[in-house]
This record gives sequence, C-alpha cells and structure tokens, in this order.
Amino acid sequence: MSDRKQLHLAAFIYTGQASQSWRHPLINVHQSLDINYYIDYAQLAEKYKFDTLFLADNAGFPVKGDPLAKHYWSVSTFEPATMFSAIAARTERIGLVYTASVSDNEPNNLARQLASLDHISGGRAGWNIVTTQGPAAKNMQVPADEAGEAKYRRARAFYDVTAALWDSFEDDALLRDKESGIYVDLDKVHAPRIDNGYYVAEQPLRVERPIQGYPVIAQAGTSPEGMAFGGAVADLIYCANYSIADGQKTYRAIKANAIAAGRHPDDVKVLTGAAVIWGETQAEAERKLNEVSRLWPIEVALQNLGIDFEGADIDGPFPETYRSTMSKGRAAAIANFARSNGLTIRETAERCSIGLGHRPLVGTTKSIADDFEAWLDAGATDGFAVIQPWVIHGLRDFCEHVVPELQRRGLFRREYEGRTLREHLGVKRPQNQHVRRQAVAAAE
Repeated sequence: MSDRKQLHLAAFIYTGQASQSWRHPLINVHQSLDINYYIDYAQLAEKYKFDTLFLADNAGFPVKGDPLAKHYWSVSTFEPATMFSAIAARTERIGLVYTASVSDNEPNNLARQLASLDHISGGRAGWNIVTTQGPAAKNMQVPADEAGEAKYRRARAFYDVTAALWDSFEDDALLRDKESGIYVDLDKVHAPRIDNGYYVAEQPLRVERPIQGYPVIAQAGTSPEGMAFGGAVADLIYCANYSIADGQKTYRAIKANAIAAGRHPDDVKVLTGAAVIWGETQAEAERKLNEVSRLWPIEVALQNLGIDFEGADIDGPFPETYRSTMSKGRAAAIANFARSNGLTIRETAERCSIGLGHRPLVGTTKSIADDFEAWLDAGATDGFAVIQPWVIHGLRDFCEHVVPELQRRGLFRREYEGRTLREHLGVKRPQNQHVRRQAVAAAE
C-alpha cells in the first residue's frame, strides 16, 4: 500500500430520476428492471476495488403531476433493499449504500431491513439518510412545509431510534448453546424505551446487532443544518462542488462539524460527485458528452438542474439571481460553474444535467487522474462518487483506463484489505451504547 493518502471511490449504480441514457442505442431499455444488469454493474465495480456502490433513490413517483415524467427511466425501478440483497448474494466485498428518507419510512422496519442487509452481505450495508418527502410522508404525519432545522430535528430523532434498535442486542447476546438449550442471554437484550416526540420504540429489534455495529451512515446535506447533522452522525458525506476552492470550503466545514460533535475529523469521509466521461482524446470525450447530452429534451435538462430561472432567456447568460427548487448548495455550485465558464443557461443544462447536477469531468486517462489527484492533494475531498452518464459502458471505460492509472500513482488500492464497508473506508465500528454506559458506570 502506498504511503500517500488514498482515494475512496463510490460507483453510482443508477443514473437518476430524469436520466435520458435509456435512449442511447447501446442501452437496453429494460435495464431498470433487469437484476442481472445491476449485478454486472456491481461485479465490475468490485473487480476494480471500488469502496461501495451508491443508489440514489426516492420512493415516490418522480414528481407528482410532472408532465415531463413521461420521459423518465425512473418511473419503474427496484426497491433498494430487495435489489441490494440480490446483489449481495453475487458479490463479496463491495459496499451497498442506498437512500431511504426519514420522511417516508418507519424506524423499526428500516432498521430491520438495513441490519438484515448487513448480515446478508457480511458487513457491507450503508444507509444514506435524506429528508425528502415521498408518498408515505402524509401517513407518517410529516408536515408538508417542514424545512430547515425542523427537517433535521426529525432526522436526528429517526436516527437516534434506529441506532437504539440496532443496539438492542449486545454483540455477545446470542449464546446458541446446544447443551444448555439457551439460545440468547436475555440480560444482554435491551428494549429501547424511546418516545422522543416523533417516534416511539419499546421493543428490541428482531434481528441481532449488524456486523458493522451500525451500517455505514451516509448523508448528503450541505446546508448548515445538514452539515451539523452529518458531522454528528455520518461516516460518509456526499457533496456537489465544481471547483477545488469550493471543495476545500465544504471539506473544512464538514470536518469542523465532526470535531464540534466530539469526533475525529477522519471519522467522516467526504466524497465529491463527478460525472465522468472518458475518451482516448479530449475530442473523443467531448463527442461522447455531446452524444449523450443531446438525448435530453431541453425542458428535462433544465428541470434536472433544480433551478427555477423564472422566464429568463435560456440562450442568455446565466443569471445573477435564481431560485433553487432542490438543493441550495448544489444550485450555487452549478451557478458558480456556469458563470466562471461563461455558459448560457442552455449550455449549463446540457453539460450539468447528465450528472444529476454534479460536476461534469470530461477527459482522458491523464486529465481525469490529474483532476482526482489535484482535489485529493488540495484537501478538497477524500474521494469521488463516480456518476456514469454512459451507465455500465462509462463505468467500464473508467475502470479499464482511469483506475489503473490511479493505482500506478499510488492513489487507489489494488486489493481490498478488509471485508466490511467500514474497513474499506477506515471508519470505526461503533460501540454498543448499553455496553458503553455500563463501562462508564463501572469506572465511576
């Protein structure tokens, strides 16, 4: 292993809600419900030693009443825990992180799904906590106008219950002693007894503690409230930045929030999104970009930016004022990118929508590796969430050309050194909270 700081890499396993990649001649239009496609994708990423897969998911139909939904690949997709359980059976090392919203789920059920996936996979599960409201939010009595601090209070309450449920069993609670006939030491099984104003939990979870203690906790909010929450509970934070300077600012803020929460800054890894298109030459890479971006109806590309331009001329300069319709941080990053490169609104949409609003990185083996190295060395990120507008074909290009160059430079692993996702990321396995309290009491 190189002495240099190592990159962490996540592979986006699905290109997102408004993806138009399905229109390309190379793409099988049935792939969104072809489990063998996802298994092939996962096995390819595992062969090239990615830390984890990442699935961005929302339980709701793309956008209620959205006339553009007729274009979306994502109107019919797998439920993540089910899909990743199938992938877990056909892979051995790669992590399995999926998105589940606190506004669209119930803690006991989600805790059990994630704990089960962690056991099924041998310790590779991860949960990306989001606050997005989906079809079950009303049933969960989540206010439709809940925002800002209120959203993250709910998220923390949900997380606290979920963590307590994962800690229902101490690590050595299951005796499984055939001679005595005792299967479990009930003194080491704990009922949560939680009523925090949002959720009630009164029974132990019906599955023993996950192999990793808790599945890896991922988070993607870069608002002040989001970063404070992520700094307190997350092992992995995804962010969207378009420049090293912006990346450094976000990176320092995330690490500072971890310290403020009483954690070590290395307890939280930062991954920056990058939509990568590779070519033998820059001209070939640009041709590939144009080939995929022209598949997007302009109205879909504009909507996918998450910015309301309020009637501005799309062939005019990117405006100084606009309204974010999704992530404020991502909208600001896109705006800075557009202005610094002199792009019109249309050009911005064509270039940025293919990567779910993340930074497009279009280039050769050398230029892409140079870019990743520069961000890492500048302290702007711990790694990258690699988004593939060309789906598995793009992932194969990246794996076969860029990954070997990163390995040659000593920036990325040649072999996995551990088996769990926490081991890949170098983040701690959390101690059971009941054991921790017992230790504190014994020391007093």
